[in-house]
Amino acid sequence: MSEYCGAMMWYKECVNKSKNSVHPNFSLCCMKGKVQLPVTKEPPKLLFDLFTRKDSRSGDFMKEIRNYNNMFAFTSMGGKIDHSVNNGKGPYVFQLHGQNMHLLGSLLPCDDGPLKLSQLYIYDTDNEYL
Repeated sequence: MSEYCGAMMWYKECVNKSKNSVHPNFSLCCMKGKVQLPVTKEPPKLLFDLFTRKDSRSGDFMKEIRNYNNMFAFTSMGGKIDHSVNNGKGPYVFQLHGQNMHLLGSLLPCDDGPLKLSQLYIYDTDNEYL
């Protein structure tokens, strides 16, 4: 376990792989305390109750949780694209640098704003194709 952030790690992921080391050091998780993530926000009460089985619908929710996750998995990959690698002959190469991320817009549209991305699939039943 990382002494800085408490992340659970495999022994092979430690920096010092000496068998004599009593306290292995890890850097993959938080770079030895250099990276600090903000404290996670509390989920909405309904979701918290469903996850902690304090709601009568928790059983059904947990049974279908993978389907719910798949239904809301409308993300796009983002990052700093390196276009310089495609300056010669050969097949197209898609290369990202730095931190890669998944981009997901709000599930609710802005006031009087047009629906876009996953909002079209979830909220806009008028545009469904039959």
